[in-house]
Amino acid sequence: MTPLVTQSLAEFYGMFLFIFLSLAGVQSAVFQGTATTTALLQISLVFGLALTTAVWLTYRISGGALNPAVNLGLLVAGKMDPVKALAYSVAQCAGSVAACAVVAAVFPGSHGKAFFGANAVQAAADGSAVCSAGQAFAMEALLTMGLVLVVLFIAVDKHRATFIAPLVIGLYVFIAHLISIPYTNTSINPARSFGASVVSGTWNDHWIFWVAPMTGAAVAGLIHRFFKALDYDSLNPGQDADSEFLTV
Repeated sequence: MTPLVTQSLAEFYGMFLFIFLSLAGVQSAVFQGTATTTALLQISLVFGLALTTAVWLTYRISGGALNPAVNLGLLVAGKMDPVKALAYSVAQCAGSVAACAVVAAVFPGSHGKAFFGANAVQAAADGSAVCSAGQAFAMEALLTMGLVLVVLFIAVDKHRATFIAPLVIGLYVFIAHLISIPYTNTSINPARSFGASVVSGTWNDHWIFWVAPMTGAAVAGLIHRFFKALDYDSLNPGQDADSEFLTV
């Protein structure tokens, strides 16, 4: 078995675990009829912790990308080759579809629906959209850009804090979900959106959850290249030093 196949299998399983745990948490929150604010916290927390777990599990095998947008960001930044980016993306999408199918089969539906968690521009009580497609696009692009920057500067660029990168990534995802669940159900991950749409049959606004995250990821890759060209890691020396007494 080639290294790329092994790494792609790790991405498949890591994505399966992340999406299974996350969307199982969504079904649980909806089934209990949890109050809106409590449900927001519960779902945001389960997404953040699930991703932390899945990234830490796969980190030493494949890098724990677990997101086609992250793949693209690394590709633009020169940290991943196109073949690996494509292989990872296929594995991640397959893992997401498999996880969503298992969640739909294992967990009982509620409120007349068998599965919850698809991304779409959310509707208000009167049926109108809570935001425009342009606003949803901007939210998803900016939040994904931030996520990919965290991955590049904390996980990809090695330093003494890199070992806790999965925790920082999970914390960022928790914050992102707190912000945008009321508007888009929070994607920032095209594979997550793809799996949920395949299983639920909900394709409303689906293009946003591919184009916006990929746009944000590409911008993040360019920002990283810019700072690397400026030799940013030499600008504030001593951050990883052992001594607490540093000469600046």
